[in-house]
Amino acid sequence: MAEDKRYTLAKFALEQGDRFQARDHLASLLKEDQDNIEYWLLMSTVVESQKERIYCLKKVLALDPRNRDANLGMILFGGQEAGKVRSAVLKKRNWIKDVPDIRKKEPKKKEPKKKGYDYKQLAPLAVGSVLILLVLVLTGVFPGTRSVFSPKLTITPMTWTPSVAPGMGSDVTGTPVPDSVDPIGRILDQPYTSTPAYVLTPHPGYGIYNTALDAYKRGDFNTMLTYLNQTVKQLKTADIVFLVGEAYLNLGRYHEALEQYERALFVDPSFAPAYLGRALASRVIDESYDVKADLDQALLLDPRFGQVYLERAKYFLEEGSYQLAYEDADQAATFLPHSPLAHYYRAEALLGLKDYKEAEKSILTALKLDVNQVPAYLAAGRIRLETGNPEAALELLTRYGSHASNKPWEFYYSLGKAYFLSGKDLNRGLELVDEAIAMGGRSTNLYFVRALIERELGDLDAAINDMAIARSLDRLDFDAHLMLGRFLFEKGNFFASLVYLNISERLAYTDTELAQVYYWRAQVLESYDRYDESIMNWEALLSLPLDNVPDEWEVVAAEKLLPTATPTPTNTSTPTLTPTSTPSPTGTPT
Repeated sequence: MAEDKRYTLAKFALEQGDRFQARDHLASLLKEDQDNIEYWLLMSTVVESQKERIYCLKKVLALDPRNRDANLGMILFGGQEAGKVRSAVLKKRNWIKDVPDIRKKEPKKKEPKKKGYDYKQLAPLAVGSVLILLVLVLTGVFPGTRSVFSPKLTITPMTWTPSVAPGMGSDVTGTPVPDSVDPIGRILDQPYTSTPAYVLTPHPGYGIYNTALDAYKRGDFNTMLTYLNQTVKQLKTADIVFLVGEAYLNLGRYHEALEQYERALFVDPSFAPAYLGRALASRVIDESYDVKADLDQALLLDPRFGQVYLERAKYFLEEGSYQLAYEDADQAATFLPHSPLAHYYRAEALLGLKDYKEAEKSILTALKLDVNQVPAYLAAGRIRLETGNPEAALELLTRYGSHASNKPWEFYYSLGKAYFLSGKDLNRGLELVDEAIAMGGRSTNLYFVRALIERELGDLDAAINDMAIARSLDRLDFDAHLMLGRFLFEKGNFFASLVYLNISERLAYTDTELAQVYYWRAQVLESYDRYDESIMNWEALLSLPLDNVPDEWEVVAAEKLLPTATPTPTNTSTPTLTPTSTPSPTGTPT
Protein backbone atom coordinates (compact mmCIF):
# COMPACT_ATOMS: atom_id res chain seq x y z
CA MET A 1 0.00 0.00 0.00
CA ALA A 2 1.33 3.42 -0.87
CA GLU A 3 2.65 5.45 2.04
CA ASP A 4 0.17 8.05 3.32
CA LYS A 5 1.14 11.56 2.19
CA ARG A 6 0.66 12.90 5.72
CA TYR A 7 3.17 10.36 7.05
CA THR A 8 5.67 11.50 4.43
CA LEU A 9 5.09 15.13 5.41
CA ALA A 10 5.51 14.22 9.09
CA LYS A 11 8.90 12.62 8.43
CA PHE A 12 9.90 15.55 6.24
CA ALA A 13 8.92 18.02 8.97
CA LEU A 14 10.91 16.05 11.52
CA GLU A 15 13.96 16.19 9.26
CA GLN A 16 13.54 19.96 9.08
CA GLY A 17 13.28 20.22 12.88
CA ASP A 18 9.58 21.19 12.86
CA ARG A 19 8.23 18.90 15.60
CA PHE A 20 4.93 20.76 15.88
CA GLN A 21 4.04 20.21 12.21
CA ALA A 22 5.08 16.55 12.43
CA ARG A 23 2.93 16.06 15.52
CA ASP A 24 -0.13 17.54 13.78
CA HIS A 25 0.21 15.17 10.82
CA LEU A 26 0.73 12.13 13.08
CA ALA A 27 -2.23 13.05 15.28
CA SER A 28 -4.53 13.11 12.25
CA LEU A 29 -3.15 9.75 11.11
CA LEU A 30 -3.63 8.10 14.52
CA LYS A 31 -7.27 9.23 14.60
CA GLU A 32 -7.83 7.02 11.56
CA ASP A 33 -5.44 4.14 12.36
CA GLN A 34 -4.59 3.56 16.04
CA ASP A 35 -3.00 0.14 15.39
CA ASN A 36 -0.10 1.42 13.32
CA ILE A 37 3.17 0.78 15.16
CA GLU A 38 5.22 3.14 12.98
CA TYR A 39 2.90 6.06 13.73
CA TRP A 40 3.17 5.50 17.51
CA LEU A 41 6.96 5.12 17.38
CA LEU A 42 7.39 8.35 15.41
CA MET A 43 4.90 10.13 17.68
CA SER A 44 7.03 9.19 20.71
CA THR A 45 9.88 11.27 19.25
CA VAL A 46 7.87 14.49 18.78
CA VAL A 47 5.75 14.73 21.94
CA GLU A 48 6.84 17.15 24.66
CA SER A 49 6.77 15.34 28.02
CA GLN A 50 8.34 12.08 29.19
CA LYS A 51 4.93 10.86 30.32
CA GLU A 52 3.61 11.24 26.75
CA ARG A 53 6.59 9.38 25.33
CA ILE A 54 6.05 6.46 27.69
CA TYR A 55 2.36 6.41 26.75
CA CYS A 56 3.23 6.14 23.03
CA LEU A 57 5.77 3.38 23.68
CA LYS A 58 3.26 1.40 25.77
CA LYS A 59 0.88 1.57 22.82
CA VAL A 60 3.60 0.03 20.64
CA LEU A 61 4.32 -2.74 23.17
CA ALA A 62 0.62 -3.51 23.41
CA LEU A 63 0.65 -4.17 19.67
CA ASP A 64 4.11 -5.83 19.54
CA PRO A 65 5.53 -6.89 22.96
CA ARG A 66 8.88 -7.89 21.38
CA ASN A 67 9.49 -4.54 19.64
CA ARG A 68 13.13 -3.76 20.43
CA ASP A 69 12.83 -0.01 19.82
CA ALA A 70 9.90 0.33 22.17
CA ASN A 71 11.55 -1.79 24.89
CA LEU A 72 14.75 0.22 24.65
CA GLY A 73 12.79 3.48 24.79
CA MET A 74 10.90 2.36 27.87
CA ILE A 75 14.16 1.55 29.63
CA LEU A 76 15.73 4.88 28.62
CA PHE A 77 12.74 6.91 29.80
CA GLY A 78 12.28 4.91 33.00
CA GLY A 79 9.10 3.19 31.95
CA GLN A 80 10.39 -0.25 32.96
CA GLU A 81 13.39 -1.86 34.65
CA ALA A 82 16.27 -3.01 32.56
CA GLY A 83 15.89 -6.59 33.88
CA LYS A 84 18.19 -8.92 35.85
CA VAL A 85 21.90 -8.69 35.15
CA ARG A 86 23.43 -11.97 34.15
CA SER A 87 26.39 -13.08 36.24
CA ALA A 88 29.65 -13.50 34.46
CA VAL A 89 30.70 -17.06 33.58
CA LEU A 90 33.70 -18.02 35.72
CA LYS A 91 36.41 -19.80 33.84
CA LYS A 92 38.44 -22.40 35.70
CA ARG A 93 42.12 -21.60 35.79
CA ASN A 94 44.77 -24.24 35.19
CA TRP A 95 47.12 -23.72 38.11
CA ILE A 96 49.54 -26.41 36.90
CA LYS A 97 51.99 -25.09 34.39
CA ASP A 98 54.38 -27.17 32.41
CA VAL A 99 57.98 -26.39 33.32
CA PRO A 100 60.06 -26.19 30.19
CA ASP A 101 63.03 -28.54 29.91
CA ILE A 102 65.99 -26.27 29.26
CA ARG A 103 68.06 -29.23 28.35
CA LYS A 104 66.21 -29.82 25.21
CA LYS A 105 67.30 -27.64 22.37
CA GLU A 106 64.81 -26.86 19.69
CA PRO A 107 66.10 -26.57 16.14
CA LYS A 108 66.30 -23.05 14.79
CA LYS A 109 63.48 -22.15 12.47
CA LYS A 110 64.37 -20.80 9.11
CA GLU A 111 63.27 -17.20 8.66
CA PRO A 112 61.20 -16.63 5.47
CA LYS A 113 62.76 -14.50 2.85
CA LYS A 114 61.40 -10.93 2.63
CA LYS A 115 59.33 -10.35 -0.47
CA GLY A 116 58.26 -7.10 -2.18
CA TYR A 117 54.75 -5.67 -1.69
CA ASP A 118 52.05 -7.57 -3.56
CA TYR A 119 50.44 -4.89 -5.71
CA LYS A 120 47.91 -7.38 -7.03
CA GLN A 121 45.96 -6.73 -3.83
CA LEU A 122 45.21 -3.16 -5.04
CA ALA A 123 43.53 -4.31 -8.25
CA PRO A 124 39.96 -4.47 -6.83
CA LEU A 125 40.35 -0.99 -5.30
CA ALA A 126 41.53 0.49 -8.61
CA VAL A 127 38.73 -1.14 -10.57
CA GLY A 128 36.17 0.11 -8.04
CA SER A 129 37.48 3.69 -8.22
CA VAL A 130 37.24 3.70 -12.03
CA LEU A 131 33.66 2.40 -11.90
CA ILE A 132 32.60 5.04 -9.37
CA LEU A 133 34.13 7.81 -11.48
CA LEU A 134 32.34 6.54 -14.57
CA VAL A 135 29.00 6.49 -12.77
CA LEU A 136 29.45 10.08 -11.53
CA VAL A 137 30.22 11.31 -15.04
CA LEU A 138 27.33 9.42 -16.62
CA THR A 139 24.80 10.70 -14.07
CA GLY A 140 25.81 14.32 -14.59
CA VAL A 141 26.76 15.10 -11.00
CA PHE A 142 30.04 16.74 -11.95
CA PRO A 143 29.82 20.40 -13.07
CA GLY A 144 29.45 20.82 -16.80
CA THR A 145 28.34 17.20 -17.33
CA ARG A 146 24.91 15.88 -18.17
CA SER A 147 23.42 12.46 -17.53
CA VAL A 148 23.26 10.17 -20.55
CA PHE A 149 20.07 8.77 -19.04
CA SER A 150 18.38 12.19 -19.05
CA PRO A 151 16.19 13.17 -22.01
CA LYS A 152 18.13 14.59 -24.88
CA LEU A 153 17.61 18.35 -25.19
CA THR A 154 15.74 19.31 -28.32
CA ILE A 155 14.90 22.89 -27.48
CA THR A 156 13.44 25.26 -30.03
CA PRO A 157 14.19 28.95 -29.50
CA MET A 158 11.39 30.81 -27.75
CA THR A 159 10.81 34.43 -26.82
CA TRP A 160 10.97 34.80 -23.06
CA THR A 161 8.25 37.27 -22.10
CA PRO A 162 6.95 37.85 -18.59
CA SER A 163 3.23 37.49 -18.20
CA VAL A 164 0.62 38.02 -15.55
CA ALA A 165 -1.39 35.16 -14.20
CA PRO A 166 -3.70 33.46 -16.73
CA GLY A 167 -7.32 34.27 -16.22
CA MET A 168 -6.64 37.42 -14.15
CA GLY A 169 -7.75 39.97 -16.70
CA SER A 170 -7.40 40.98 -20.32
CA ASP A 171 -4.44 39.99 -22.44
CA VAL A 172 -1.40 41.93 -21.41
CA THR A 173 1.30 39.85 -23.03
CA GLY A 174 2.83 40.74 -26.34
CA THR A 175 0.77 39.62 -29.33
CA PRO A 176 2.35 39.61 -32.78
CA VAL A 177 1.10 42.35 -35.08
CA PRO A 178 0.96 41.48 -38.78
CA ASP A 179 3.45 43.24 -41.03
CA SER A 180 0.65 44.99 -42.85
CA VAL A 181 -0.11 47.08 -39.76
CA ASP A 182 2.41 49.65 -38.62
CA PRO A 183 2.34 49.85 -34.82
CA ILE A 184 2.61 53.13 -33.04
CA GLY A 185 6.17 54.25 -32.62
CA ARG A 186 7.40 52.02 -35.45
CA ILE A 187 10.48 54.23 -35.82
CA LEU A 188 11.50 53.28 -32.29
CA ASP A 189 13.77 50.29 -32.75
CA GLN A 190 14.43 49.61 -29.06
CA PRO A 191 13.90 45.86 -28.58
CA TYR A 192 11.74 44.31 -25.94
CA THR A 193 13.65 43.59 -22.73
CA SER A 194 12.33 40.81 -20.54
CA THR A 195 12.13 41.05 -16.78
CA PRO A 196 14.91 38.91 -15.23
CA ALA A 197 13.80 35.91 -13.24
CA TYR A 198 13.68 36.60 -9.51
CA VAL A 199 14.77 33.15 -8.35
CA LEU A 200 18.02 32.11 -10.01
CA THR A 201 20.00 31.00 -6.96
CA PRO A 202 23.29 29.37 -8.01
CA HIS A 203 23.93 25.85 -6.71
CA PRO A 204 27.57 25.09 -7.67
CA GLY A 205 28.31 21.52 -8.56
CA TYR A 206 24.87 20.64 -9.87
CA GLY A 207 24.93 20.62 -13.65
CA ILE A 208 21.32 19.41 -13.85
CA TYR A 209 20.11 22.45 -11.93
CA ASN A 210 22.04 24.83 -14.18
CA THR A 211 20.53 23.15 -17.25
CA ALA A 212 17.06 23.66 -15.75
CA LEU A 213 17.80 27.37 -15.26
CA ASP A 214 18.89 27.71 -18.88
CA ALA A 215 15.59 26.15 -19.96
CA TYR A 216 13.72 28.56 -17.63
CA LYS A 217 15.36 31.57 -19.25
CA ARG A 218 14.44 30.28 -22.71
CA GLY A 219 10.86 29.54 -21.71
CA ASP A 220 11.20 25.80 -22.34
CA PHE A 221 9.20 24.72 -19.31
CA ASN A 222 8.92 21.02 -20.18
CA THR A 223 12.69 20.66 -20.24
CA MET A 224 12.94 22.81 -17.12
CA LEU A 225 10.53 20.52 -15.26
CA THR A 226 12.37 17.36 -16.38
CA TYR A 227 15.68 18.51 -14.94
CA LEU A 228 14.23 20.11 -11.80
CA ASN A 229 12.51 16.86 -10.86
CA GLN A 230 15.98 15.27 -10.84
CA THR A 231 17.50 18.15 -8.87
CA VAL A 232 14.83 18.38 -6.18
CA LYS A 233 15.69 14.82 -5.06
CA GLN A 234 19.18 16.05 -4.13
CA LEU A 235 18.46 19.62 -2.98
CA LYS A 236 15.25 20.17 -1.03
CA THR A 237 15.53 23.96 -0.87
CA ALA A 238 12.73 26.53 -1.13
CA ASP A 239 14.00 28.07 -4.38
CA ILE A 240 14.17 24.76 -6.23
CA VAL A 241 10.72 23.69 -5.05
CA PHE A 242 9.42 27.13 -6.10
CA LEU A 243 10.91 26.74 -9.58
CA VAL A 244 9.12 23.41 -9.98
CA GLY A 245 5.91 25.30 -9.22
CA GLU A 246 6.85 27.95 -11.82
CA ALA A 247 7.25 25.24 -14.45
CA TYR A 248 3.83 23.76 -13.60
CA LEU A 249 2.21 27.23 -13.62
CA ASN A 250 3.55 28.09 -17.08
CA LEU A 251 2.46 24.67 -18.36
CA GLY A 252 -1.11 25.32 -17.18
CA ARG A 253 -1.00 22.67 -14.41
CA TYR A 254 -2.25 25.05 -11.75
CA HIS A 255 -3.18 22.62 -8.96
CA GLU A 256 0.26 21.02 -9.11
CA ALA A 257 1.85 24.47 -9.16
CA LEU A 258 -0.11 25.49 -6.05
CA GLU A 259 1.02 22.34 -4.25
CA GLN A 260 4.68 23.16 -4.97
CA TYR A 261 4.29 26.76 -3.78
CA GLU A 262 2.74 25.54 -0.54
CA ARG A 263 5.62 23.09 -0.13
CA ALA A 264 8.17 25.88 -0.69
CA LEU A 265 6.52 27.90 2.07
CA PHE A 266 6.63 24.86 4.32
CA VAL A 267 10.40 24.58 3.76
CA ASP A 268 10.92 28.33 4.26
CA PRO A 269 7.97 30.53 5.36
CA SER A 270 10.05 33.66 4.71
CA PHE A 271 10.56 32.89 0.99
CA ALA A 272 8.77 35.83 -0.67
CA PRO A 273 8.41 34.47 -4.26
CA ALA A 274 6.33 31.53 -3.04
CA TYR A 275 3.63 33.93 -1.80
CA LEU A 276 3.48 35.51 -5.26
CA GLY A 277 3.25 32.09 -6.89
CA ARG A 278 0.48 31.00 -4.52
CA ALA A 279 -1.47 34.17 -5.30
CA LEU A 280 -1.28 33.65 -9.06
CA ALA A 281 -2.11 29.94 -9.02
CA SER A 282 -4.95 30.35 -6.50
CA ARG A 283 -6.53 33.14 -8.53
CA VAL A 284 -6.64 30.93 -11.63
CA ILE A 285 -8.16 28.02 -9.71
CA ASP A 286 -10.66 30.22 -7.86
CA GLU A 287 -11.44 33.66 -9.30
CA SER A 288 -12.91 34.77 -5.98
CA TYR A 289 -9.59 34.20 -4.19
CA ASP A 290 -8.31 37.45 -2.66
CA VAL A 291 -4.67 37.71 -3.72
CA LYS A 292 -3.95 40.88 -1.76
CA ALA A 293 -2.95 39.11 1.48
CA ASP A 294 -0.30 37.04 -0.29
CA LEU A 295 0.99 40.04 -2.25
CA ASP A 296 1.19 42.14 0.90
CA GLN A 297 3.14 39.40 2.68
CA ALA A 298 5.57 39.06 -0.22
CA LEU A 299 6.33 42.79 -0.15
CA LEU A 300 6.66 42.72 3.62
CA LEU A 301 9.40 40.10 3.24
CA ASP A 302 11.00 41.77 0.21
CA PRO A 303 10.10 45.46 -0.32
CA ARG A 304 12.14 45.53 -3.56
CA PHE A 305 10.23 42.71 -5.30
CA GLY A 306 9.19 44.49 -8.51
CA GLN A 307 7.01 41.69 -9.90
CA VAL A 308 4.79 41.81 -6.80
CA TYR A 309 4.26 45.56 -7.25
CA LEU A 310 3.13 44.75 -10.81
CA GLU A 311 0.57 42.19 -9.68
CA ARG A 312 -0.76 44.38 -6.88
CA ALA A 313 -1.08 47.35 -9.26
CA LYS A 314 -3.17 45.12 -11.54
CA TYR A 315 -5.27 44.07 -8.54
CA PHE A 316 -5.96 47.71 -7.60
CA LEU A 317 -6.83 48.57 -11.22
CA GLU A 318 -9.45 45.82 -11.26
CA GLU A 319 -10.82 47.17 -7.97
CA GLY A 320 -10.94 50.73 -9.35
CA SER A 321 -8.47 52.02 -6.74
CA TYR A 322 -6.51 54.16 -9.18
CA GLN A 323 -4.42 56.06 -6.64
CA LEU A 324 -3.14 52.84 -5.03
CA ALA A 325 -2.62 51.31 -8.46
CA TYR A 326 -0.58 54.34 -9.51
CA GLU A 327 1.67 54.09 -6.43
CA ASP A 328 2.39 50.39 -6.99
CA ALA A 329 2.89 50.77 -10.74
CA ASP A 330 5.30 53.63 -10.08
CA GLN A 331 7.29 51.41 -7.70
CA ALA A 332 7.28 48.61 -10.28
CA ALA A 333 8.65 50.98 -12.92
CA THR A 334 11.41 51.96 -10.47
CA PHE A 335 12.54 48.38 -9.81
CA LEU A 336 11.73 47.09 -13.33
CA PRO A 337 12.45 50.06 -15.62
CA HIS A 338 12.49 47.88 -18.74
CA SER A 339 9.18 46.14 -18.04
CA PRO A 340 6.48 47.34 -20.46
CA LEU A 341 3.77 46.14 -18.08
CA ALA A 342 4.98 48.50 -15.34
CA HIS A 343 4.59 51.55 -17.59
CA TYR A 344 1.33 50.21 -19.05
CA TYR A 345 -0.26 49.82 -15.61
CA ARG A 346 1.04 53.25 -14.65
CA ALA A 347 -0.68 54.73 -17.72
CA GLU A 348 -3.95 52.94 -16.89
CA ALA A 349 -3.88 54.31 -13.34
CA LEU A 350 -3.16 57.85 -14.52
CA LEU A 351 -5.97 57.55 -17.05
CA GLY A 352 -8.34 56.67 -14.21
CA LEU A 353 -7.03 59.67 -12.26
CA LYS A 354 -7.59 61.91 -15.32
CA ASP A 355 -3.93 62.94 -15.48
CA TYR A 356 -3.87 62.56 -19.24
CA LYS A 357 -0.54 64.29 -19.86
CA GLU A 358 1.44 61.94 -17.61
CA ALA A 359 -0.62 58.97 -18.82
CA GLU A 360 0.44 59.72 -22.40
CA LYS A 361 4.11 59.71 -21.39
CA SER A 362 3.78 56.35 -19.66
CA ILE A 363 1.91 54.65 -22.50
CA LEU A 364 4.47 55.84 -25.06
CA THR A 365 7.24 54.39 -22.88
CA ALA A 366 5.39 51.07 -22.70
CA LEU A 367 5.05 50.95 -26.49
CA LYS A 368 8.72 51.79 -26.93
CA LEU A 369 9.63 48.77 -24.82
CA ASP A 370 7.17 46.47 -26.62
CA VAL A 371 5.47 47.68 -29.80
CA ASN A 372 3.50 44.43 -29.97
CA GLN A 373 1.77 44.87 -26.61
CA VAL A 374 -1.82 44.91 -27.84
CA PRO A 375 -3.62 46.23 -24.69
CA ALA A 376 -1.40 49.31 -24.77
CA TYR A 377 -3.10 50.42 -28.00
CA LEU A 378 -6.48 50.52 -26.26
CA ALA A 379 -5.02 52.65 -23.46
CA ALA A 380 -3.26 54.89 -25.99
CA GLY A 381 -6.51 55.39 -27.91
CA ARG A 382 -8.44 56.29 -24.77
CA ILE A 383 -5.76 58.79 -23.76
CA ARG A 384 -5.82 60.41 -27.20
CA LEU A 385 -9.58 60.83 -26.85
CA GLU A 386 -9.17 62.70 -23.59
CA THR A 387 -6.41 64.94 -24.96
CA GLY A 388 -8.61 66.12 -27.84
CA ASN A 389 -7.26 64.04 -30.72
CA PRO A 390 -10.18 61.83 -31.81
CA GLU A 391 -8.71 61.09 -35.26
CA ALA A 392 -5.56 59.52 -33.79
CA ALA A 393 -7.69 57.75 -31.18
CA LEU A 394 -9.90 56.24 -33.90
CA GLU A 395 -6.82 54.87 -35.70
CA LEU A 396 -5.32 53.34 -32.54
CA LEU A 397 -8.62 51.80 -31.42
CA THR A 398 -9.29 50.33 -34.87
CA ARG A 399 -5.82 48.77 -34.82
CA TYR A 400 -6.46 47.31 -31.36
CA GLY A 401 -9.80 45.88 -32.47
CA SER A 402 -8.23 44.05 -35.43
CA HIS A 403 -5.75 42.15 -33.19
CA ALA A 404 -7.39 41.73 -29.77
CA SER A 405 -9.16 38.43 -29.19
CA ASN A 406 -11.29 39.31 -26.17
CA LYS A 407 -12.40 42.93 -26.29
CA PRO A 408 -13.69 44.55 -23.08
CA TRP A 409 -16.66 46.90 -23.02
CA GLU A 410 -14.24 49.84 -22.64
CA PHE A 411 -13.15 49.28 -26.22
CA TYR A 412 -16.67 49.67 -27.63
CA TYR A 413 -17.29 52.72 -25.45
CA SER A 414 -14.03 54.40 -26.54
CA LEU A 415 -14.58 53.61 -30.22
CA GLY A 416 -18.14 54.96 -30.09
CA LYS A 417 -16.89 58.10 -28.38
CA ALA A 418 -14.22 58.51 -31.09
CA TYR A 419 -16.89 58.30 -33.82
CA PHE A 420 -18.93 60.94 -31.97
CA LEU A 421 -16.10 63.41 -31.36
CA SER A 422 -14.72 63.06 -34.88
CA GLY A 423 -18.22 63.64 -36.28
CA LYS A 424 -17.86 60.81 -38.79
CA ASP A 425 -20.84 58.59 -37.98
CA LEU A 426 -23.08 59.41 -35.00
CA ASN A 427 -25.36 56.42 -35.53
CA ARG A 428 -22.40 54.04 -35.59
CA GLY A 429 -21.11 55.70 -32.45
CA LEU A 430 -24.45 55.16 -30.70
CA GLU A 431 -24.45 51.47 -31.74
CA LEU A 432 -21.00 50.94 -30.24
CA VAL A 433 -21.92 52.64 -26.96
CA ASP A 434 -25.11 50.55 -26.78
CA GLU A 435 -22.99 47.41 -27.25
CA ALA A 436 -20.71 48.49 -24.39
CA ILE A 437 -23.72 48.81 -22.08
CA ALA A 438 -25.09 45.46 -23.27
CA MET A 439 -21.76 43.83 -22.29
CA GLY A 440 -22.21 45.01 -18.72
CA GLY A 441 -20.47 48.37 -18.90
CA ARG A 442 -21.66 50.76 -16.24
CA SER A 443 -19.85 54.03 -15.61
CA THR A 444 -20.58 57.73 -15.49
CA ASN A 445 -18.58 58.42 -18.65
CA LEU A 446 -20.37 55.69 -20.61
CA TYR A 447 -23.86 57.07 -20.00
CA PHE A 448 -22.56 60.63 -20.31
CA VAL A 449 -21.32 60.01 -23.86
CA ARG A 450 -24.49 58.18 -24.88
CA ALA A 451 -26.56 61.11 -23.63
CA LEU A 452 -24.49 63.54 -25.72
CA ILE A 453 -24.93 61.41 -28.86
CA GLU A 454 -28.69 61.07 -28.27
CA ARG A 455 -29.06 64.83 -27.82
CA GLU A 456 -27.12 65.45 -31.02
CA LEU A 457 -29.42 63.02 -32.86
CA GLY A 458 -32.47 64.93 -31.53
CA ASP A 459 -33.68 62.54 -28.83
CA LEU A 460 -33.61 64.95 -25.88
CA ASP A 461 -35.78 62.80 -23.60
CA ALA A 462 -33.41 59.82 -23.93
CA ALA A 463 -30.47 62.17 -23.38
CA ILE A 464 -31.99 63.51 -20.13
CA ASN A 465 -32.66 59.97 -18.91
CA ASP A 466 -29.08 58.78 -19.60
CA MET A 467 -27.56 61.92 -18.09
CA ALA A 468 -29.60 61.31 -14.93
CA ILE A 469 -28.16 57.77 -14.78
CA ALA A 470 -24.64 59.17 -15.23
CA ARG A 471 -25.25 61.60 -12.38
CA SER A 472 -26.60 58.83 -10.12
CA LEU A 473 -23.49 56.69 -10.68
CA ASP A 474 -21.23 59.48 -9.42
CA ARG A 475 -22.88 62.19 -7.39
CA LEU A 476 -19.62 64.11 -7.17
CA ASP A 477 -19.15 64.45 -10.92
CA PHE A 478 -19.27 68.11 -11.98
CA ASP A 479 -19.82 67.54 -15.70
CA ALA A 480 -22.81 65.22 -15.21
CA HIS A 481 -24.65 67.71 -13.00
CA LEU A 482 -23.85 70.67 -15.27
CA MET A 483 -24.94 68.86 -18.44
CA LEU A 484 -28.14 67.57 -16.82
CA GLY A 485 -28.98 71.16 -15.87
CA ARG A 486 -28.37 72.29 -19.47
CA PHE A 487 -30.52 69.52 -20.96
CA LEU A 488 -33.40 70.36 -18.59
CA PHE A 489 -33.03 74.02 -19.58
CA GLU A 490 -33.40 73.09 -23.24
CA LYS A 491 -36.45 71.02 -22.33
CA GLY A 492 -37.99 74.09 -20.62
CA ASN A 493 -37.86 72.68 -17.08
CA PHE A 494 -36.23 75.77 -15.51
CA PHE A 495 -36.78 74.82 -11.88
CA ALA A 496 -35.09 71.39 -12.17
CA SER A 497 -32.36 72.95 -14.28
CA LEU A 498 -31.50 75.43 -11.52
CA VAL A 499 -31.38 72.61 -8.97
CA TYR A 500 -28.61 70.76 -10.83
CA LEU A 501 -26.74 73.93 -11.81
CA ASN A 502 -26.62 74.95 -8.14
CA ILE A 503 -25.23 71.52 -7.23
CA SER A 504 -22.60 71.82 -9.96
CA GLU A 505 -21.48 75.13 -8.46
CA ARG A 506 -20.65 73.35 -5.20
CA LEU A 507 -18.73 70.68 -7.14
CA ALA A 508 -16.75 73.18 -9.23
CA TYR A 509 -13.00 72.85 -8.72
CA THR A 510 -11.54 75.46 -11.09
CA ASP A 511 -12.42 78.95 -12.32
CA THR A 512 -13.14 77.48 -15.74
CA GLU A 513 -15.82 75.24 -14.22
CA LEU A 514 -17.28 78.20 -12.29
CA ALA A 515 -17.46 80.17 -15.52
CA GLN A 516 -19.62 77.43 -17.06
CA VAL A 517 -21.99 77.47 -14.08
CA TYR A 518 -22.40 81.29 -14.13
CA TYR A 519 -22.94 81.41 -17.91
CA TRP A 520 -25.68 78.77 -18.06
CA ARG A 521 -27.38 79.73 -14.81
CA ALA A 522 -27.61 83.36 -15.89
CA GLN A 523 -29.52 82.27 -19.01
CA VAL A 524 -31.86 79.97 -17.05
CA LEU A 525 -32.67 82.74 -14.54
CA GLU A 526 -33.31 85.19 -17.37
CA SER A 527 -35.73 82.76 -19.02
CA TYR A 528 -37.34 82.28 -15.60
CA ASP A 529 -37.94 86.06 -15.40
CA ARG A 530 -35.54 86.40 -12.45
CA TYR A 531 -33.53 89.23 -13.99
CA ASP A 532 -31.82 90.51 -10.84
CA GLU A 533 -30.33 87.10 -10.09
CA SER A 534 -29.39 86.74 -13.74
CA ILE A 535 -27.45 90.03 -13.61
CA MET A 536 -25.60 88.78 -10.53
CA ASN A 537 -24.40 85.71 -12.43
CA TRP A 538 -23.25 87.78 -15.42
CA GLU A 539 -21.28 90.00 -13.04
CA ALA A 540 -19.79 86.93 -11.33
CA LEU A 541 -18.73 85.64 -14.73
CA LEU A 542 -16.87 88.84 -15.58
CA SER A 543 -15.20 88.90 -12.13
CA LEU A 544 -13.31 85.71 -12.95
CA PRO A 545 -9.83 85.81 -14.55
CA LEU A 546 -10.50 86.44 -18.24
CA ASP A 547 -8.18 83.57 -19.22
CA ASN A 548 -10.84 81.21 -17.90
CA VAL A 549 -13.76 82.84 -19.72
CA PRO A 550 -14.32 82.26 -23.49
CA ASP A 551 -14.34 85.45 -25.56
CA GLU A 552 -17.90 84.83 -26.78
CA TRP A 553 -19.19 84.53 -23.21
CA GLU A 554 -17.38 87.71 -22.19
CA VAL A 555 -19.10 89.66 -25.00
CA VAL A 556 -22.53 88.26 -24.08
CA ALA A 557 -22.06 89.14 -20.40
CA ALA A 558 -20.94 92.68 -21.24
CA GLU A 559 -24.04 93.21 -23.42
CA LYS A 560 -26.32 91.88 -20.68
CA LEU A 561 -24.96 94.38 -18.20
CA LEU A 562 -25.77 97.36 -20.46
CA PRO A 563 -28.83 99.40 -19.26
CA THR A 564 -30.76 98.70 -22.48
CA ALA A 565 -29.76 95.04 -22.78
CA THR A 566 -32.30 92.58 -24.15
CA PRO A 567 -32.39 88.80 -23.70
CA THR A 568 -30.39 86.83 -26.25
CA PRO A 569 -31.25 83.48 -27.80
CA THR A 570 -30.17 80.40 -25.92
CA ASN A 571 -26.86 78.91 -27.06
CA THR A 572 -27.55 75.36 -28.21
CA SER A 573 -24.10 74.52 -29.54
CA THR A 574 -22.78 71.00 -29.17
CA PRO A 575 -21.04 70.60 -25.82
CA THR A 576 -17.35 69.84 -25.88
CA LEU A 577 -15.64 67.00 -24.06
CA THR A 578 -12.32 68.79 -23.82
CA PRO A 579 -11.05 68.39 -20.24
CA THR A 580 -11.16 71.60 -18.26
CA SER A 581 -8.39 70.71 -15.89
CA THR A 582 -5.61 68.23 -15.45
CA PRO A 583 -5.68 66.91 -11.91
CA SER A 584 -2.64 65.37 -10.32
CA PRO A 585 -2.32 61.63 -9.59
CA THR A 586 -3.81 62.31 -6.18
CA GLY A 587 -7.18 63.32 -7.61
CA THR A 588 -10.40 61.43 -7.02
CA PRO A 589 -11.02 58.78 -9.71
CA THR A 590 -14.33 58.66 -11.56
